[in-house]
Amino acid sequence: MYAFAGNGSVRPVRAVAFHVNQIEKLDSFLKARVTVISVKKTSEMSPEEVSNSAGRICSCQILNLESANYDHRYVVLLAEKTNDGSSAVYAAAKNRIAKEKKQLKQMFYDRVKVVAEMQGTGSCKSMFFRLRAADSQLQLYEILNAD
Repeated sequence: MYAFAGNGSVRPVRAVAFHVNQIEKLDSFLKARVTVISVKKTSEMSPEEVSNSAGRICSCQILNLESANYDHRYVVLLAEKTNDGSSAVYAAAKNRIAKEKKQLKQMFYDRVKVVAEMQGTGSCKSMFFRLRAADSQLQLYEILNAD
């Protein structure tokens, strides 16, 4: 997704529209979703797990972004990191998301609210497609590299 600043403003000028039924689908998906987090070293994984996750973890936050002119709802921000087996990999990915949210708030939006948060093994691209299957109008902001 991209946006252009207009009329001398640093705020985006492109609006994102959601239908009520699409938001309700996403809300029900997020409420029903339970994520179990397990951190394994690549050497402890079976060959099938290694091929599925490729030694990566993903941290995800779904945000509502508000400015004076726009209200962007259910925007997905993802951070991907190599799984080295330590317990700090999820914290590092989450910190990368926090830095990006801080930048968004300073540059474009007056309010950044976290709607949902999840973490898991595997690529962020696959996590986004699982979320997108629940709601086709879900917007991807960016997949960040937390390495």
